[in-house]
Amino acid sequence: MNEQNLNSAGRSTSRIINQTAIADIIYRRSGSVSKVLLARELGLSKPAISANVFDLINAGLVEERGEGESSKNGGRKPIMLYFNYNYRYIGAFDFSLKEPVCAVGDLSHRILKLEKIHVDRDAPAGVKRQAIADTFKEILRSLNIPDEKLGIIVISHPGIIGDGNEVKYVDARHNPWTGIGLKSHLEKEYKVPLVLENDVKLSALGEMYESKDLQDLIYVRCGVGLGAGVIVKGKIYDGVNRAAGEIGSFICSNGHRLEDVAAMDGLLERIGKGLTFKQVIELAKADDKDVAQAIGEIGGELGRAMYNSSILLDIPTIVFGGDYLHLGDALFNAFDKAVAQSFLPFRPTVVKSGLREAAGIFGGFVMGREQIIAQVVNAH
Repeated sequence: MNEQNLNSAGRSTSRIINQTAIADIIYRRSGSVSKVLLARELGLSKPAISANVFDLINAGLVEERGEGESSKNGGRKPIMLYFNYNYRYIGAFDFSLKEPVCAVGDLSHRILKLEKIHVDRDAPAGVKRQAIADTFKEILRSLNIPDEKLGIIVISHPGIIGDGNEVKYVDARHNPWTGIGLKSHLEKEYKVPLVLENDVKLSALGEMYESKDLQDLIYVRCGVGLGAGVIVKGKIYDGVNRAAGEIGSFICSNGHRLEDVAAMDGLLERIGKGLTFKQVIELAKADDKDVAQAIGEIGGELGRAMYNSSILLDIPTIVFGGDYLHLGDALFNAFDKAVAQSFLPFRPTVVKSGLREAAGIFGGFVMGREQIIAQVVNAH
């Protein structure tokens, strides 16, 4: 590559970095930011800011509306910049729940409509695929969103997701939606980018944005399955095999996987009595002695796994979500007891998920919005 091409590539990279940073500030502070403020915060010249903002306005991602306050020295009032949250819409699916859901949201991560997908998990692949596609199409129709305004589709799915947007591995208990041809069907129907991502990683991303100030966290979900998502400096940490967070595969002292010991089947087996999980929840609320003991033992196993993960990664905040949230104080008391054994002068904090069942969809919206901004800045 000659010097001229190198310079051109450098300018292009700088423009992408600058426009991404500008779009991010306007997104977070829509209506309260001007070009002058952007120049000051990003350390760029006013002409550079103007040129980059012009591109974002021309693309439709940013709008100029209204005037702000004059500076203390007077002068012209600045024109305020707004993020166009309706520039494109995001479709999101979550197949980690007992009943899968699909939703459509705008670029503010607001759920415009969410529907459960009513189809038998054991139905033929074509029946499941069509039921999912029909539910999504009806949501778009009811919101009067034309296909060309759909910007991206994000699918939250259990298992290890490969670089090629495919499911590399998923436990047999969690795979009724794998291999039904949904990805290719949606890509053909809507002709927009489609992202397949691990459900717990997306939930972790959603919880990070919901918290507004956490940039490093471990999100742990426990119910039928057990897994974690790791956020480092505001980004999902994938690992070499994109398997980071598969704590359900930790090996316990008895040689079994942690998921087999601590997730729902393990809990019900430990209690015995042929109870359902719903009955366990009710007995936990009633302070049943046997149920409380089993939850305490399971909580100890999970608490130690979360503590060890936190120490290994030096991430002090653990967000806990999933069906086990319904087990109440007995579980979190066991968590506290486990992490209190810290041999270091600090210990992790375990907090309850704020998004609960919506975490995967919300995380899908966050990832979708980031991808749409990247599409815009890379297109110019």
